[in-house]
Amino acid sequence: MPIVDTAEFLSYQFDYLIIGGGTAGLTLAARLSEDENVVVGVIEAGGHVVGVPEIDIPGMMGRTITNPKYDWTFFSVPQPNANGRVVLQPRGKGLGGSSLINFLGLLRPTKDEFDALEELGNPGWNWKSMLHYLKKSESISPIPLSEEDAKKFAVAPVVSAHGTNGPIVKSLPTVYSGIQSCLFDAAEALGIPRNPETSNGNPVGAMTSFISVDPETATRSHAGSGYFEPNASRKNLVVLTDAQVLKIILTPGENGLQSANDVVFTVDGSVTTLKNIKGEVILSTGTFQTPQLLELSGIGNRKILEKHGIEALIDLPGVGENLQDHACVPTIVEIDEEYETMEVLLDPTGIHKHEELYKQKQGFFSTVPAPGFIFLPVTAIGSNEEVKSWQSQAQTHISKGMESVLGELKQGLEKQYEIQRRWFGDSNHAQAEVLYYMGHQPIPQPRPVAGKRYASLIAALMHPLSRGSVHIKSSDPLSPPAIDPNYFGNQTDLDLLFHILEFTLKLYSTLPLANKVKSQILPTPDILRSDPEMREASLKEFIKDNVGPVFHPVGTASMLPRSDGGVVDHQLKVYGTANLRVELSCHTQSVAYAVGEKVREGLTLSEIRLPTFSRQTLPHKLISINL
Repeated sequence: MPIVDTAEFLSYQFDYLIIGGGTAGLTLAARLSEDENVVVGVIEAGGHVVGVPEIDIPGMMGRTITNPKYDWTFFSVPQPNANGRVVLQPRGKGLGGSSLINFLGLLRPTKDEFDALEELGNPGWNWKSMLHYLKKSESISPIPLSEEDAKKFAVAPVVSAHGTNGPIVKSLPTVYSGIQSCLFDAAEALGIPRNPETSNGNPVGAMTSFISVDPETATRSHAGSGYFEPNASRKNLVVLTDAQVLKIILTPGENGLQSANDVVFTVDGSVTTLKNIKGEVILSTGTFQTPQLLELSGIGNRKILEKHGIEALIDLPGVGENLQDHACVPTIVEIDEEYETMEVLLDPTGIHKHEELYKQKQGFFSTVPAPGFIFLPVTAIGSNEEVKSWQSQAQTHISKGMESVLGELKQGLEKQYEIQRRWFGDSNHAQAEVLYYMGHQPIPQPRPVAGKRYASLIAALMHPLSRGSVHIKSSDPLSPPAIDPNYFGNQTDLDLLFHILEFTLKLYSTLPLANKVKSQILPTPDILRSDPEMREASLKEFIKDNVGPVFHPVGTASMLPRSDGGVVDHQLKVYGTANLRVELSCHTQSVAYAVGEKVREGLTLSEIRLPTFSRQTLPHKLISINL
């Protein structure tokens, strides 16, 4: 097994050095090491995660969040437009990254979203090309539903749209709820049809999500299990775990480009340098830590770097800017006791029942119970007049916000907003999302009451107009970065999320779902006032008090032309460098795998600046660590 100690790792000459063994990082490492003539190194800050029930067992999803062994547990800076709150921003740690701790959804973006990447100046990044890599990464499992249930729960995948031989197992849940069927019926009553095949680039409608679960083993399928473990015996794939990179040392090279020659990292408090790197260095460190590492290495906005005593080797103002994530708020109702929900696991009898079922690869622990989604265009939550009003209001706030944006950042942001404006009034483009959870959403307050049954709907804004940032707070590489989502920096986001929340609450009061609801839990009944103005004001305060991310941050190392504030070009090379690249962080995890697949095909040995090293030059002795 190529997990080695520090001394062993330092003895290698790498053709490719990947910093970050997460979702995309392990995908790339596995594919690059298929070529026996190259040596691939991976440095991962977390450990080799195997045999952890909270990770492996699908029904235990979420239990690793805030556990520092598996989650970086970042927090935002105080949010002025969310009543000064600091908001949790989880990120996975360990071989597999966030694919270890996420909620296992395996959805795809829209065709328009992929095509927008190419429109923004990135040739080859479009729906047609990315569909190939999406399929290459996955292997779809047989559909476990009868024809009648498939119609009820909006499941009718077209086999040709899915991969059949990839490392990540893609399946449908094996546990469903009558509440989900009632929810979809209520959505249809409000004009939102079922969409049984959303993998074709158009997700608008009600659907059941694919999940990254292997039904044959009833375990999570993640980057570690799918891409690393089957290839762990490769002698040309060398992994160092529990090692945090602190800095990349750049030196001037040919054509005025900086070369990433050395990498400084720490293991158990001891700082070490990997010197004389001859090949490509690829950052796969996510939306929060990529800008942090670039800035610590002297790449970023000159003013920010100089403020912290760091020499600006490459002035790239886009580093750390353009942060985006979906914004969401929870809702909870009590439902009829006839429905079995996740609350049965609060009772010892229920736990025992589902532990026994898990032995047969059945029950709540074996799957993600009933992951229902409703994707909505703006036209579904507002009248034509309201949509026009929001468009006008959005432009006003955009124009005001752009006054403080300078230079190339302004130009790139204007191009993004132009695309968002086009999507805004498109009835075929999802701007809102309602997520169904089969039980009481795990939140600090209120808590579920034993013996009762609950259903939760999460209201989410898909394409916020607000932009945040991630920057270093000091030159200390072990200090977490300053993460500013800038919730509701554009007032239109708050107005839209309010209307998405109202639509979500309307679902509860629409037949046949209304017949199953016993009482409103969250927002509390006192917030849901009859006077329209008072109701809007109280619900907006509720949103500010409860808004959070959907854990899909993107944008802080933008793939754009440098003249538009980009950080990397369409080949993911950092501007001003000869051999430093960034693997894009993405929503959703399916795209992270696809990016890893695509980057592998884009990196060829002709791009390596010095001759590569044959297998015969590898050290013969490899240290195997059983964890």
